[in-house]
Amino acid sequence: MRTKRPALLALVGMLVVTLAAPAGATSVSVARRRQAEARARRAQLAARIDALRASDRSLEDAVRTLDHNIVSQQAAADASRQAAAAADVAFASARTRLAATESDLAHRRAVVVERAVAAYVDPDRGELSAILSSSDVTEAARKESLIEHVLNNDRSVVDQLRAAQEDLVIQRELLGAAQQRAALRRRLAVARLVALKAARADDARVRSALNGRIRDYLAEADAMAKTEATLAVFIRSHSGVAVGGVSAAGLMWPVNGPVTSPFGMRWGRMHQGIDIGAGYGTPIHAAKAGEVIFAGQMSGYGNVIVISHGGGFSTLYAHQSRLGASEGQSVSQGEVIGYVGSTGHSTGPHLHFECRVDGTPENPMRFLP
Repeated sequence: MRTKRPALLALVGMLVVTLAAPAGATSVSVARRRQAEARARRAQLAARIDALRASDRSLEDAVRTLDHNIVSQQAAADASRQAAAAADVAFASARTRLAATESDLAHRRAVVVERAVAAYVDPDRGELSAILSSSDVTEAARKESLIEHVLNNDRSVVDQLRAAQEDLVIQRELLGAAQQRAALRRRLAVARLVALKAARADDARVRSALNGRIRDYLAEADAMAKTEATLAVFIRSHSGVAVGGVSAAGLMWPVNGPVTSPFGMRWGRMHQGIDIGAGYGTPIHAAKAGEVIFAGQMSGYGNVIVISHGGGFSTLYAHQSRLGASEGQSVSQGEVIGYVGSTGHSTGPHLHFECRVDGTPENPMRFLP
């Protein structure tokens, strides 16, 4: 069947436009691309997070970001698979149409050849021969009409052959475009699946770090809670009574590092101080001058030092790898009193730092500069 060339060329053009990026993207497409790029950057940052130095909230945020990234990557991978399948179907359909066109072209060529052979073998079909062999004018007119009909049929066959040849060229162009589209879609689908696999691996790693942090934190909080009453009584009996409250002025940070776990409720447990991220063996400095009223091991806290600063105010430094001061020792502000470690129930090397008023824990951020 003959297909109009302009229509087929239009289809080829549509395929080319689909495969090629538009010269001028619309504002909507630009916004979507930038949104996708921003989401990808956030996912990359979340995947590179340092689980040891990251705060609890940062880990939670990273997991949420990576979870969202997995949903987006899964949707993209599904869409790519569907697009690849559709492109394969279109390619198969184009190949079928090409085969049909080739078969039709072969048939029409055979017809043309058959007509040519017949005309060569039987030259009496010529118009002049027919007219000369006529017995009268009426018969000659009938023969002339018949010969004209035959010649017109031959021209029709030749025209159909030419049209079939044009269709073949266009069908081959369509097949090539469909093949390119299918290959492109398959490559994109593979790339999306690779990205999805990587996103799942990142999510699993960060989620494992967060779950480990939660598990260790809960064990640490439970162990410390068992000694809380005893510790509070001990501090009250060794650090005097606060009069008129405690001023925030005068404290320094015991170590330099990020606050990885804040004061307050975390994952269903009360966190009595703050965790400051620092490397194993980092020197710990007295936040303020005072007297060491406890230096030793304590359940949950591991190696711990408690310093009384007078007026019912005290500071506590837990999970030390090694103590640098002894009980009864007077220390000056900034003096090294121990080294960061992970003794007791700990989530890794860090300093658990507490500030207590009359033995009751208060948020250290109130007193730190």
